[in-house]
Amino acid sequence: MSEGQGSKQTLADQAYALLRQRIVSLKMPPRMRFTEREVSQETGFGAMPVREALDRLNHDGLVETIPRRGYRVAGLTLKSVDDFFTVWGVISPLILRLAKERATAEQNARLATIHREHSREIKKAQFNTENWIQISRRQFDLLAEATRNPPLQAIYRKLSAEMDRIFYSISHHTDDIRAIFEFSTQFDTAMPSVDDASEFLRISRDRITEVIIEKGFDHSQPRQSPASGPPTTNG
Repeated sequence: MSEGQGSKQTLADQAYALLRQRIVSLKMPPRMRFTEREVSQETGFGAMPVREALDRLNHDGLVETIPRRGYRVAGLTLKSVDDFFTVWGVISPLILRLAKERATAEQNARLATIHREHSREIKKAQFNTENWIQISRRQFDLLAEATRNPPLQAIYRKLSAEMDRIFYSISHHTDDIRAIFEFSTQFDTAMPSVDDASEFLRISRDRITEVIIEKGFDHSQPRQSPASGPPTTNG
């Protein structure tokens, strides 16, 4: 794999995307320790792309640096969940308001398609939490895009990883997840009102907190190296 000047950033983007997804989906669980060399060996990326990716993940709050010992995935606690929802409660209404004002006809059509996917997914006998998380991510990504506000989009991108990580952390508690998501399908339009969205946020926050207190987080114990199985990279 080439690491010439022209491809370094591309490889760093690939390494960042891969590690971010592993952290978000809890394949690299909270508090797991690892080193730059381990990541490089297991993924096939060179030292520089891995270092750049880890710097970005550190900035995102998903990875913490341990001086002279490597890195660790940021912890996921009841307080961090509460902190997330406190901030998301301020940011999400702003995203919705600007998206309503600025979304193009094409973006509104795509949102309507996602809304129909949501409705079909919730009606399935075998509820697939991962599918729902991915559909919801596409919806939020599109809403953020529609704001046409780069600073807000940057804040959203940082928050979106923690949002997904929280839902993955209780993803095996299917009945609880379904109860949360069923509410969102009651909206008449693909882009709910700020009041409806705020109510959904309140219900989600309360239900997720209850699940964590009663059942705990649902992720494996921290390991000492990243998930095995190097990906195929294009570089």
